[in-house]
Amino acid sequence: MQAWVFHHFPSVRSKNVWAGYRENHYPHAMIFLPLSDLDIVDNYKNHLDALDLTRVAMAPYGEHRQAHPFERVSLYSGWLRFGDRMVRYLPERVLRQFGRVQTIPRHPGESALVEVNLAEITNRFRTALDYALTPQQLGERAVHDVEAVDGYIDWFSRHSYPRMVLLDMPVQVSRPPEREVLDARAAQEDGDLVYLQLSGRMSRIRDHLYVVMRSGLVPKGTEEWLHLEDALKELHDGKVYSRRGATDGGRDCRGGGRDGGRGGGGTGVVIMS
Repeated sequence: MQAWVFHHFPSVRSKNVWAGYRENHYPHAMIFLPLSDLDIVDNYKNHLDALDLTRVAMAPYGEHRQAHPFERVSLYSGWLRFGDRMVRYLPERVLRQFGRVQTIPRHPGESALVEVNLAEITNRFRTALDYALTPQQLGERAVHDVEAVDGYIDWFSRHSYPRMVLLDMPVQVSRPPEREVLDARAAQEDGDLVYLQLSGRMSRIRDHLYVVMRSGLVPKGTEEWLHLEDALKELHDGKVYSRRGATDGGRDCRGGGRDGGRGGGGTGVVIMS
């Protein structure tokens, strides 16, 4: 389990490497030696909760496949037995670890029926490949490690535990990791609308400022005038262009000097970065 964590979360990786590890002879997970002292477990949980997706390696064994090819039995979906204990093994819930786009998985009761006894589990695993995920269930290959279908993150937030440290525990996390995906998806879906709304509001604010500055109500060079200049620069990312047409009969022009440029009446707004 520690080796799995070290591979998928490099920021908590053990610095103890087995000197006898040989790339072409051993599973890649054997490269790390387990830590003898895990410090305070809650600190590790808090650290994992605060990770963003860029710091998680979803499928870290790709380069190791020449030494140890992927075995299809790993795609077996159903019950596993160990003595008199039985647990569900459901790879469809972690498709990103297999280099696939994560989909909304089946209900666990559909993948591994409740009405199963230990003998049936043993018999079923003898033909494990018959219960492996099909190509259709595996879905598309992921271009990026963190890919998921639309709606998956919302489903995950409703049906799982996005954090290891729960809200009622004393250790709090600064930012739940699923927020990274939710924020990115919201930005992608709503970005155009938000941009248009913000752009329109900024344009109207800019026009109001120009009207006030052209009116003569605020004397040029005063502290109030400088504040209006600063506001226009913020709206234009540090650059405000001259708008003289409404005061001297000419066309709007960009650039110009502090006094409006040559041929101007001196009452137009000319602000340079």
